[in-house]
Amino acid sequence: MRSPIPKRIIQTGKALPRSVRTRAMVTNLRLLHPDYEYLFFDDTGVEKFINEAFPQYRAVFDSFRFPIQRYDFFRYLAVYRHGGFYFDLDVLLASSLSGLLESGCVFPFEGLTFSHFMRTRYNMDWQIGNYGFGAAAGHPFLEAVIENCVRAQKDTAWIKPMMRGLPLLSRSEFYVLYTTGPGLVSRTLAENPELAKSVMVLFPDDVRTFDSWNQFGDLGVHLMDASWRPNRSRVWRRLAQNLEAWKLRGLVKLSAVQGKTRYHNHSQDDSSICGLQIATTDSSKPLVSILIPAYNAEGWIADTLCSAIAQTWERKEIIVVDDGSTDQTHAIARQFETQGVRVVRQKNQGASAARNKAFSLSHGDYIQWLDADDLLSPDKIASQMDLVKQGASKHTLLSSSWARFMYRVHRAEFTPTELWCDLTPVEWLLRKMGQNLYMQTATWLVSRELTEEAGPWDTRLLGDDDGEYFCRVLLASDGVKFVPGAKVYYRSFGFDSLSYVGQSTRKSEAHWLSMQLHIGYLRSLEKSERVNDACLRYLRAWLLCFYPERHGIVSQAELMAREFGQQLGTPVLSWKYSWVEKLFGWGIAKPAQRLLRKSHWSMKKKLDKLLFAIENRRWPFSSFRVAE
Repeated sequence: MRSPIPKRIIQTGKALPRSVRTRAMVTNLRLLHPDYEYLFFDDTGVEKFINEAFPQYRAVFDSFRFPIQRYDFFRYLAVYRHGGFYFDLDVLLASSLSGLLESGCVFPFEGLTFSHFMRTRYNMDWQIGNYGFGAAAGHPFLEAVIENCVRAQKDTAWIKPMMRGLPLLSRSEFYVLYTTGPGLVSRTLAENPELAKSVMVLFPDDVRTFDSWNQFGDLGVHLMDASWRPNRSRVWRRLAQNLEAWKLRGLVKLSAVQGKTRYHNHSQDDSSICGLQIATTDSSKPLVSILIPAYNAEGWIADTLCSAIAQTWERKEIIVVDDGSTDQTHAIARQFETQGVRVVRQKNQGASAARNKAFSLSHGDYIQWLDADDLLSPDKIASQMDLVKQGASKHTLLSSSWARFMYRVHRAEFTPTELWCDLTPVEWLLRKMGQNLYMQTATWLVSRELTEEAGPWDTRLLGDDDGEYFCRVLLASDGVKFVPGAKVYYRSFGFDSLSYVGQSTRKSEAHWLSMQLHIGYLRSLEKSERVNDACLRYLRAWLLCFYPERHGIVSQAELMAREFGQQLGTPVLSWKYSWVEKLFGWGIAKPAQRLLRKSHWSMKKKLDKLLFAIENRRWPFSSFRVAE
């Protein structure tokens, strides 16, 4: 059983408060708590406390570069020694703290973090404050905070990753925040999930709303009257503030992907921190297996795993199959094993083989396929599982909305198609093939029964393996239920993606095999004029992929078209390239089209990468480094 917080309030300052405003806040604090012991430490009192209570930290205390770091360090030591609540002198309380005494340890939500390290390593886009907090004497979380303050002084390599990507004009201020201030306390919380169970964080209803920041729950507010920042010229300060505000607006947009809430820890038996599964889960709920094949995905795998870990559906397992990566994918994925991620490695065999391996290791009642560079919204699985709770059949295939992005996820745009609705299997395939539409791999949530009936992924297919696979899942289902609230973010790199066929003979043959299977699946459900028409349009939509180089495939496609009662014809080029074909033939027109489209896509990719780097105040290197 945890110890309660004693009725004690601790404050510190250079001397007793003199300004009317500060004296009023201190007086109000004491009037609200007449039965609390009040301890005030001026500079002399702080020195005496360190010498008598913690002489082992004397050298560390003297080594801090900035006075505010000493005050930060002192507040942790004082509460650790005496127990009680610490508050800065510019905190105004409106209500008594008595309702928090039984929490054992309580910290306020501070705001969204600037730290790219915290966001990518721990999927933690927020931080807790240290302007006010409470804890029982000797609380282990405060002990961990104190140890990290000492570590930050002695081990510069440990603090270095936290400083990357921060606003340049404010780096000295952020150095304080991440060596003794809120950044360090937040990192301690993220790196100690077992200790995090004992910490109550006073979250607002919406973490993205600036008005809710710097509030001590609904009990008080941090007025931020005092300034610990170094003296700068007015121009410097104003420019630094504007740059911080500009960067923060971009970070708020990024955080919007995770929704407005994080976690509300009102009991130590039901909590989660930055996606870590430290809560006990209801074993009666279905288990969802999130299965991730990965190959040379070092730039994205951390973000993908964070989005999987952050799923609000608690009962889940996450399995990564590294398909013989030659980069740091395996090492990065293994750093998430402490958060419940299972990582296995196999010799390179292709995405389909990796998916089959992941499924063989899974135990879930439902399967969530997820590529190693894509993202799920936090409630994606939970939103779809709501239909299951409402009685959806295990033979119902669940889909969701999705949007493309390259680097800047907050720029993703959700564009509905005619597949974004409830459909029967035959109607879904008619629309997919007749209009050349598709659903992204991660949109689906499939029961284990359906998955087993559909059979394994086809390892012969080098591209469009997901299209062919989900056709088989669809055939085994009783239809599709579309869940608009669930969202998937598809990292689309076009000509650089593995699914791009291009001039590869192997990919061309594999794609043609997938198309033949598609047509066979649809015709197995229904043989009619509308099916023939959809199949013919499907052939024509992809004919340019094979024409004129792949004579054998083109001949087979022509024979198939005749079965549908029509001629296949030749591909139709847009006006920009049709004149090239007339003058110089297909041998020039098609490569010209490919080159220009690839150049256009490459420019878009480079621009988006640059804007992403600017928004995150860092040059576009890997977003996650093992060395950190």
